[in-house]
Amino acid sequence: MPADKVDHFHVGHELRQVLGSRDRIPGRLGPTVVALVEDATDQLGFAKGAKEKSEAAAAKEDWQNAMLWANQWWQYQVKTADLGLRAK
Repeated sequence: MPADKVDHFHVGHELRQVLGSRDRIPGRLGPTVVALVEDATDQLGFAKGAKEKSEAAAAKEDWQNAMLWANQWWQYQVKTADLGLRAK
């Protein structure tokens, strides 16, 4: 999927596909993996806020802040994906 089409839902969906249901994770994986999954889930929440800030700045034509928040949004998604792969 092109980077401009990746969003909070798709990253979360991919994470769930890799790891399965979050509700089942504690019963079948060790505490390190559970911590990674919880951190990844937190990162998804941060990503959503960063994307909203980026879009708000772009609506005001504040291109510098729009780009800064877009880059932050991307970093949260990369961290989420990395954590998901490490947990797997």
